[in-house]
Amino acid sequence: MPALLVYEAELLLVSAKGERRVHYSSFHTDYRKTQLAPDELIRAICVKKRFSEYYAHARKVGARNAQAISKICLAALGRIAKGVVEDIRLAMGSVATVPLRLSETESVLKGKRIDRALLRLARTAAAAEVRPIDDIRSTARYRAGVTGNLVAEFLERLSAGGTKSE
Repeated sequence: MPALLVYEAELLLVSAKGERRVHYSSFHTDYRKTQLAPDELIRAICVKKRFSEYYAHARKVGARNAQAISKICLAALGRIAKGVVEDIRLAMGSVATVPLRLSETESVLKGKRIDRALLRLARTAAAAEVRPIDDIRSTARYRAGVTGNLVAEFLERLSAGGTKSE
């Protein structure tokens, strides 16, 4: 789900009444609630091609690889020009009631060089932006800390010349 946020996806919803398009960013309205009407199905997911030149990264943290449910997950896109973060898109899952785009953290990072100080700032900003809960899978404190670490890991890979999508 976070990948749909960073790629600015649109959903094509269909029912006997017809079709409609919904931006994925507004699809989830609350925990386990969406804009999907009782008689609708998701027919297609539409993703823009404009991100083909970005470095793409996704990471899932879970109890084990075989388990489908994640404790936390990240989807990220980034582009660097002349050593500076030109554009960055970060989205997380399992850190709020709905998949969350880290727009405040993105704003902090845009236009800056990736160095140790920025990695520290990114960790702090990302951890502060999420609103995780304690549940059977993990604690809120753990999720906030891992959020910051995943964002920093992405930035390190981006700065190392990330050109290949993972």
